[in-house]
Amino acid sequence: MKEISYSSAGHHLNDSGAIGVNGRKEAVETIQFRDLVNAQLKMLGKTVVQDKDSETLGQYLGRINPTYKDVLVEPHFNAFNGKATGVEVLIADNANDRSKKMAKELVDGFAKIMGIANRGVKTESQSARGRLALMRKKGAVALIEICFIDNPNDMKAYDKNKVNLACFAAQIIAKYDLN
Repeated sequence: MKEISYSSAGHHLNDSGAIGVNGRKEAVETIQFRDLVNAQLKMLGKTVVQDKDSETLGQYLGRINPTYKDVLVEPHFNAFNGKATGVEVLIADNANDRSKKMAKELVDGFAKIMGIANRGVKTESQSARGRLALMRKKGAVALIEICFIDNPNDMKAYDKNKVNLACFAAQIIAKYDLN
């Protein structure tokens, strides 16, 4: 079996992340999505390295040692004002070509599947945080902001399509894995 590092859920159970429609927590949503994607990856014959639900991102990143052949993807949900919409994918400022191509396929596919705005591929310096620890790892690396957790229409599109999104994400991750 080949190994892929499918990254953390972005938040752990003691770090709820953004709070959205009807009190939905980013941590819960990203853990569920991570698990859906990882189940699909396993069906594709991949061995998955993932975070633990109570593990911080720092603990997870300190534990893994991906190579340039691996793929690291971290799901998140944006939040702003309840009206902002769309999917975007973040990559390192100095991202390699594999990361750029993978991110473009992910953002285009997610936007199409959900029928929401495509906010494009952005570099980490264009993000609200400026620097993202995940981007310091080797391999094809991307952080997916799936949609806006505080936008009811985005979340409706996500809920309707999350299994299809997970299947698509797994196919893209497997495509860019060089193991």
